[in-house]
Amino acid sequence: MIAKESSTIATIYRLLYNRFGPRHWWPAETPFEVIVGAILTQNVAWRNVEKAITNLKERGVLSAPAILTLPEEELQLLIRPTRYYKVKARKLRTFCTYLQENYGGSFGKIICSASGNSAT
Repeated sequence: MIAKESSTIATIYRLLYNRFGPRHWWPAETPFEVIVGAILTQNVAWRNVEKAITNLKERGVLSAPAILTLPEEELQLLIRPTRYYKVKARKLRTFCTYLQENYGGSFGKIICSASGNSAT
């Protein structure tokens, strides 16, 4: 079931990307940071998300493998400005686990998979 869903998502992504190209609409330096921001921005002002992302960057843990090495309490503390930080820490960890287990922690591999290219 996951493989079929992944294939469908990849097809939709490819169609949208081919039609519209890169959008550059989210204030982030990497695709992974876009996802982190999307998770953290739920029910909170963007300025608080920026504080949390800055905390993750300053701690040097703005990657899936690094987030997964953090103790839960430390991750919660880093993203505390975003409200509901305990729930968001679980969601962030769940996404990072999925990314790590299915794509070796590389968001680039998802993009390559969705675009039909092979990741190197």
